[in-house]
Amino acid sequence: MIGKTISHYKILEKLGSGGMGVVYKARDLRLDRFVALKFLPPHLTQNEEDKQRFIQEAKAASALDHNNICTIHEIDQTDDGQLFISMACYDGETLEDKIKDERLKIKEIIYIAIQIAEGLNKAHEKGIVHRDIKPANIMLTTEGVVKILDFGLAKLSEQTKITKDLTTMGSVTYMSPEQTKGIQMDHRTDIWSLGVVLYEMITGRAPFKGEYDTAVVYSILNELPEPVSALRDGIPAELERIINKSLQKAPVERFQHMDELRLDLQQIGSSSGINVMPDRTRGQRSVSRLLKPAIIGLSIIMAFIIGYVVTDSEEERASAWENSIAVLPFENISNDPEQEYFCDGMTEQIISNLARLPNLKVISRTSVMHYRATTKTIPEIGRELNVEHVLEGSVRKYENRLRITAQLVNTRQDFSVWTENFDREYRELFDIQDEVSESIAANLLANLSRNEISEIKTNRPKSTQAYEFYLKGRYYHYNKYWGATINPEDFKISEEMFLKAIDLDPDYALSYANLADLYNTYYRTSLLPESEHTYYLNKQRYYLDKALDLDSNLAEVQIIKSWIKQDAWEIPQAYHSVIKALRTDPNSSYANAAMGRFLHARGLMEQAHEYFEKAIETDPLQPMHLAWNSYCLTMSGNYQESEVNIARALEIDPDHFVAIVNQLLLLLTTGRYDEAEVILEKYDGIFGKNINMMSVHALLFAVRGDKERALNTYPEGHYYKYYIYAALNMKDEAIGYLNRLFDERLILLEESRYLELYSNPILNDLRSDPRFPVILENHKRLYEEDQDKYGRTEKIIRPINSD
Repeated sequence: MIGKTISHYKILEKLGSGGMGVVYKARDLRLDRFVALKFLPPHLTQNEEDKQRFIQEAKAASALDHNNICTIHEIDQTDDGQLFISMACYDGETLEDKIKDERLKIKEIIYIAIQIAEGLNKAHEKGIVHRDIKPANIMLTTEGVVKILDFGLAKLSEQTKITKDLTTMGSVTYMSPEQTKGIQMDHRTDIWSLGVVLYEMITGRAPFKGEYDTAVVYSILNELPEPVSALRDGIPAELERIINKSLQKAPVERFQHMDELRLDLQQIGSSSGINVMPDRTRGQRSVSRLLKPAIIGLSIIMAFIIGYVVTDSEEERASAWENSIAVLPFENISNDPEQEYFCDGMTEQIISNLARLPNLKVISRTSVMHYRATTKTIPEIGRELNVEHVLEGSVRKYENRLRITAQLVNTRQDFSVWTENFDREYRELFDIQDEVSESIAANLLANLSRNEISEIKTNRPKSTQAYEFYLKGRYYHYNKYWGATINPEDFKISEEMFLKAIDLDPDYALSYANLADLYNTYYRTSLLPESEHTYYLNKQRYYLDKALDLDSNLAEVQIIKSWIKQDAWEIPQAYHSVIKALRTDPNSSYANAAMGRFLHARGLMEQAHEYFEKAIETDPLQPMHLAWNSYCLTMSGNYQESEVNIARALEIDPDHFVAIVNQLLLLLTTGRYDEAEVILEKYDGIFGKNINMMSVHALLFAVRGDKERALNTYPEGHYYKYYIYAALNMKDEAIGYLNRLFDERLILLEESRYLELYSNPILNDLRSDPRFPVILENHKRLYEEDQDKYGRTEKIIRPINSD
């Protein structure tokens, strides 16, 4: 094989071999990079079972986009039908070799184990179990980053299982008791194996030994390992506890989630003063997988794999939540059509109540409002929103009475789980909302505690009349002004309603918060003279301060505060406000999208993408989340997934402005100029002289070589002009503009362009300029600083769907 060219890979040397493959180092002749090619051994080529398992490895690994998991480029086959996988090639050594060569320090052991746990946690979230964790499958790069190799034994949920004697599929030394028995296993088998690896890193030997495999299996099933503290001095007691808990024979007695193990390891570091992040890797742990050159053309078989991953992602996402619900818009059966606002208020309050429960996935209001007066069936809605249950109901308000009907329906079997009629006085409105919320929670979540029940109580104003004005204010803000019209008259009505609510109940924090939010929307969506601009900014601050004085723990108050602080360039304060909002309401699409917007503005596109994904999970029909997620993916070089998000956004709203702008940016980035031109011609007149449309139009002129029109069209004050200069091959101007931009603006805003400068194809010619590496290094430094300050939010925010 050495020296041969297979497909577009030139084989350079053999790296190693194992039971399921031979690995070679090769050069990718198309993209001029080194890769590792793993071939199915020739004598197994005719074995359909092994061949299927090899393909399964590629699909499993390609679905796992994480810094601590080996990157899979593609799967292909030779002319004679021999399958191979193209993977990233890393400089470094395996953990197996490192353990043989040296005795690891405790802080290094913890650091390595945390990264392994992070990678496996990502896999487990996707329903994938590795089943062969061992030092030989852990690569340590020269930068200190852990890469988990060989998901060839991975078991995907909802996929055909391949039968084989389990003892031949893993390395016996690292197998869990249930794996040695060949019985059903789950993600906790990886927790056991990581416990074995931890034990070996500390002591230099395996916890269960034997001269033959059968003796090792007997030891795993029947014996206790010698305590690590008896084999090495200076072991933290908490670290020994973690190992012992990981190596419990019964899965139920181990850590139940990999993330629990990871958090306990991190706690050792923080409580003991151990720096588990070596300086050479600070800020680099999640960069490498993003900084991949653009691949515009993909092979057919790779497209198939990606299609498989995209198709299955919805099922994987559903499996992450045991319980899920969509509260459909309550139907107004009153004679007065003006009572629509009241029905929407009822819908939104129940959503808000239920969303406080961390183990319940609740679809946000913007997505459920798409089903007002829908003709779709309950099972159809369940499939579209990815939920197990929906609540549907009706409201009739007459004089001082309320008649409310609510029904909880299982979307798969389309049968009623619970139904109730309420015929009460209007003053009992808040009690009804709480009763409905509690009944739903009790039917969906077993063993609710008193604290959990108290969490779903309605935030009650003193006056029901004030509450009506509050609901009307929200209706005219979100359903009218922001949701449809951008009509100043609707803004004025909303403002009037909130002011009336405040006048009747000056102690209700949500009225102040929502009025501040209304002013924030108006401030951001209106072309105002400087005096009015300042006026509405000050109005935001005034009413926000009022809300904070009354209740600073409300998530929406903290999110609004973050917008205002970002407008004032008070970045650390804005960050802490979003953090507080997420701690209060970790499942909120609004809070997760706010964190995504914050991180994207800092240039931390990978982290922003993760939060937009969380926002989309509970608000799947919100095109804004999808559009911003697409932007993050484009800027980090993930063009195919970006296109998927844009397509979904435009399917929901074909004329969504942010989605269209980001679609144009994606098309121009990937060289599809004719498609971009058609879209620009369609929308240029509709959106007028909008600064974003002018920018992408100028970029189209530039990539087509029309210098005069490009420079004349580009709007002053929009700071992407270096793309125009780069596309026109005006290197001096591009370099000068980038230097000035960095000095004058980016330092002030702490905003890095590192990822796009590294990977965007429009800048390809600029990268050959000897001045460019200095600019790239400046942005890399800024990226790493911001990543350390803002990009590690998982350490301080409880995870979504935490138990």
